[in-house]
Formats: sequence, structure tokens, C-alpha cells
Amino acid sequence: MDDKYYTFSYKLRGDYKASPQYFFVGTHCANEFLDITKHDPLPLFNPLVHEQENHSPGNSPSSSSGDNKRLHPFNQELLTAINMLCISWDIIPKSGLDKIITFTRRRSETPNYNGIEWFNQIVGKDRQRRSLRIMIDQLRENNELKDLRFDESNNYLNERDIVNNIN
Repeated sequence: MDDKYYTFSYKLRGDYKASPQYFFVGTHCANEFLDITKHDPLPLFNPLVHEQENHSPGNSPSSSSGDNKRLHPFNQELLTAINMLCISWDIIPKSGLDKIITFTRRRSETPNYNGIEWFNQIVGKDRQRRSLRIMIDQLRENNELKDLRFDESNNYLNERDIVNNIN
């Protein structure tokens, strides 16, 4: 049984306006799929304190699919925040989150200010009216999580007097 999973998104060939579809696979299957498609290893997101010593392809935050663009720290915070929201809500990144991820990765060196505002609005729709920080603290009750900080995102929202759902 795998303890790591990949989420792949795809669109039907030729139907570029269609919403992406998703499927999940374990590490072994994902590596086979990447080999068959001749795709570079993908980065993994691991919020746990104790990372496994297994450094399989894609196990490093710096690995990416073919491009070595530097990810702006603001964008890294945004992508981490999206991952944590998906974990907390137990969802795949749909409903706009996938668009934020795609745009942020495509323009990795430029802070995605619109993306953080859009993400902040999505977090504000939490049924229990929790901030992302509260969600992470609740996850921390049963998991040893890394210290996840969102200083740049919080500063951006607070400086503009935008209701901050991240904190």
C-alpha cells in the first residue's frame, strides 16, 4: 500500500475549453506513467515534519517538470496554502484552485497577487467559518506538521485591508 499519491489532471485532446479531469495513483504507478510519457519527475508536497528518507524522483520541492524557473516565495506560500486547503477539505484542486495553480506555476517568478485574493475568497467559504490557520491547527492535532507560515500572503492582504481568511 502506498503512503504517497499523485493527482494527475488531464483534458481530452482537442477539447481545450473543457474543464480538467483528475485521477489518483500511487507512487509506483505514477513513476511508470511518467516513464511511459517521458515526463520528468513531479514535485511532491509533504507537510509532515518527519519526511521519509526515501528520495525517489519528485521527492524534492525543487524538482519540476522540465523547467528550472525559480518559484517566487509569495507563489510558494500560495501553492502551499492551496495544498493545505485541499488536505483540510479533502478535495482535489477544482473550482478555481486548479486555475490558480496553473497560472502561478506558469508565471512562477512573478507574485500572483490576484491568485492570493481569489484563494482568500475561496477559504472564506469554509462551512465552519475557519481561517486556513485554524484548519491547519486542527490537522496538527493528529499529525506532526511542519511550521507552515504565510507571512507574505498575510502582509499582502492586511496592507490592502482585505478580510484575511488565511492568517
